[in-house]
Amino acid sequence: MNLFDNVGVLDREKLLEIFRFINVQLMENKMQLELTIYGGSIMTLVYDHRPATKDIDCVFGETNMRLFENILDLTRSTFNLSDGWINEEVKEPLKALIKEEKEMFKVYSNLTILRPKPEQLLAMKLLAARPEPAKDFVDAHLLCKDLSITTKKDLLTIFSSYLPLSLIGERQNLFIKYLGKDLGYDWE
Repeated sequence: MNLFDNVGVLDREKLLEIFRFINVQLMENKMQLELTIYGGSIMTLVYDHRPATKDIDCVFGETNMRLFENILDLTRSTFNLSDGWINEEVKEPLKALIKEEKEMFKVYSNLTILRPKPEQLLAMKLLAARPEPAKDFVDAHLLCKDLSITTKKDLLTIFSSYLPLSLIGERQNLFIKYLGKDLGYDWE
């Protein structure tokens, strides 16, 4: 059984409701928090293409983790979320980044939400290159269109500005080939 099988889907409105709730809890506890969101959360919140995500891929800034874990537990029970609703596994691929470029997504009184620039998100999607049911291919397709990428060279230039080209293996090469084909280009 997948860890996230029983996590309810989180659409844009539900995600924003959760962030507002967390902000109120932070305010009541006189805490400030910076949260960077990645993956499906970004695609759901920013792009109208993905209607929902199963979890929130994120990294927390410096905070009182003991107190914040209580806020996360309260959020989980308030919104009837399962234990897997917060996913910090994104920390592992972030270790490979040459640079990270974040931009402001939303600012509440006590919660600031950041997101990676679309180019960085695309590089991370290429690195992951997971097969379905992961949405990496669909997300990469959307990001290429959004960033007006028409050549493999442009794609690899973006990738190499965030991650070492040495990380592109057979899986990523096949992913890129089919991504180009799906976009209507020959990226052999």
